[in-house]
Amino acid sequence: MPIFELQPWVCVIDISARFEATEIIRKAEMEASECMSGGILTKYHPVRIPILAMTADVIQATQAECLLCGMDGYVAKPFEEQQLYNAVAHFFEAGYV
Repeated sequence: MPIFELQPWVCVIDISARFEATEIIRKAEMEASECMSGGILTKYHPVRIPILAMTADVIQATQAECLLCGMDGYVAKPFEEQQLYNAVAHFFEAGYV
């Protein structure tokens, strides 16, 4: 059974702080991966923490910006249980965990 971590963030913080936090995490992952793989990186490199945006902001531009800054998915609140399940299941299918 794979071991994984799910870190839900309540995104009441400033939206730019969410993007900045994601970019910091992705930068740290890339640095760790470079050390582990000799500089060969792919989207699914060895060190990858799945980040799923969950927000009440349903503006299409916000969703695009979430994905552009390095988040792996987006679920708009309020959401149905199946929507959240599908978003999290994607991480298993993609080999993140």
